[in-house]
Amino acid sequence: MVGLLRSQTTKFSKLPSQWWRKLPEDAPLLDAGRWKQQIAALDPKNFPDDIDPRPQLLEIIIDAASLGLARASEVGEQLLQGKALAIWRKALTDAPAEALDVTLAGLRVDDGLEPAVSVVWGPAAAIAAVPRRYTWLVGLTSRSWPRRASEDPLLPHHIISSSRLNPLPVHQADTRDFETIEAMTASELVCSRARRDSGGRINGVSPLYPRDVAEAYLAQSREPEQAASDTDRLFARPAEFSSLPEARSALSAWIDWHTDRITAHDGRVRSNHPLLLQALDRRQSASSLAKLLRDPLGYLWHYGFGWSSPDETDEPLTLNPLQFGNLLHQILEGAILTLEEKPGGFAAAAQNEQELTSAIAAAAATVASRWESTAPVPPPVIWRRKCQDASELALTALSANEDPLTGQRSFAEIPFGGDSRALKMGDNILTTLPWDPLAPVIIPGTAISIGGSIDRLDLSGDNSVARVTDYKSGKFPSGVPQLKGGAELQRCLYAYAVRSLIVGSPEVDARLLYPGKKSALLSLASPNATLAKLTAFLAAAYSAFADGKALPGPGAAEEFNDFAFALPGGAKESYLDLIRPLVAAELSDLAPLWEEP
Repeated sequence: MVGLLRSQTTKFSKLPSQWWRKLPEDAPLLDAGRWKQQIAALDPKNFPDDIDPRPQLLEIIIDAASLGLARASEVGEQLLQGKALAIWRKALTDAPAEALDVTLAGLRVDDGLEPAVSVVWGPAAAIAAVPRRYTWLVGLTSRSWPRRASEDPLLPHHIISSSRLNPLPVHQADTRDFETIEAMTASELVCSRARRDSGGRINGVSPLYPRDVAEAYLAQSREPEQAASDTDRLFARPAEFSSLPEARSALSAWIDWHTDRITAHDGRVRSNHPLLLQALDRRQSASSLAKLLRDPLGYLWHYGFGWSSPDETDEPLTLNPLQFGNLLHQILEGAILTLEEKPGGFAAAAQNEQELTSAIAAAAATVASRWESTAPVPPPVIWRRKCQDASELALTALSANEDPLTGQRSFAEIPFGGDSRALKMGDNILTTLPWDPLAPVIIPGTAISIGGSIDRLDLSGDNSVARVTDYKSGKFPSGVPQLKGGAELQRCLYAYAVRSLIVGSPEVDARLLYPGKKSALLSLASPNATLAKLTAFLAAAYSAFADGKALPGPGAAEEFNDFAFALPGGAKESYLDLIRPLVAAELSDLAPLWEEP
């Protein structure tokens, strides 16, 4: 709307063309209050010529657009000028403001052209009243023209004769208009019809369609006689198009996708390419390493090219699984931190259901309030239900019956390896943590640096025993996952971090907790052997990626793959099946991981 006002109204012509780029990308601008808050926070120094756009932006959004339909006349007078204002006034005169979308769409506006010497496009009834030398009648099929007469739904024929309600039935009016156009066209009358409808069915021929002239069949894929665009011109000149770099690249990609060899179009890159090394030289997380292990090509697109899926900005009808999981984690974090401050800490409070319920309710209220002010949330009834579901799961998760550690201290969402959460913590919080959250964590035997935040850490008083808990809000798995083909890495990475950061390398019990109906703690079996196995696979993935083997792994075929659009069309039906054994051969040191339970 601001762009239209800039081009149509001199009052707003000096507004910067891309002022919106200064707004936070994740700001949920769903109402006037949030718009006002974000616009007021803009820095005038970020705009050219020292023009402060905030007053005019606030005038458009707060003082005008937020007034609503009831004050449409006032809004138009404030924002519009000239012809646009005249159209607005006429629309409000013709119908109430609630019908503006319909009124504006059907409003007749003088375009300043002389009708007698201009091309006219309209229904046959309108064309019949304006004789032309050349006329083209479109859509002469049995379903379209002449239109079929129908009974009035309120006064059918057996109550009142249709001839009394409509002395000139619509099919007779169409026939009369056709005859008028045919008689009044001075030089040439062209009649056309579509052979098939939008569903592919063959159309019948209108009874008005001339039968005594030869038809010219115009195929949809024909070469255009007159190029209306650059695309039309290239389509009419296949030889010219085939010489373009884009055409040669497209043809080469299509051929490569249907051959039994690995090519550049499958993800092969020259060894030690700077972009590959740059993508590897970053602080890794569980999700990024899972991507590297299961879908190296997707890892390149995400962490090399910087591709990402856009966040939802409209008000959602419900929460997707990822959003619900984040809601649950934040409630758990708030409850654990609250209980840890009580006498005896979280370990003692966890045995008291009343204290747990009270802490979870307070945390849920705080988290819900924060979400409502910073992110789109579902309608109130659904939102309250989701918050209640998350609170119930949180109670189940924190009620897990287990013996407390000696002198236990508990931490929630504790960052490590330089995670961004650590940068937002004050000194008073940093001093309570069992380690320096900015200290680097390197996986032994590799050059891979990792970081993140642990959902919950229980630590004994002498730092000899640690329990790492990762909460899962999804469905309980059918088996007991360990590495899960490279998709389940949190427990291993958290165990790496705890052993690396706590002096004395404590004994670590890393487990998953599914707080649903089948609540259970799933501990990592044979931790030392599993960690050693994962280290070998990570080293193999790191080496293969640096060597230019950014190939699509089993992760590319997953249902929730944000980058499926970049794969060949029908990738899951043919391409990935064709290339799977070739990828397994190229990544022979990594492929065994994909079969791990």
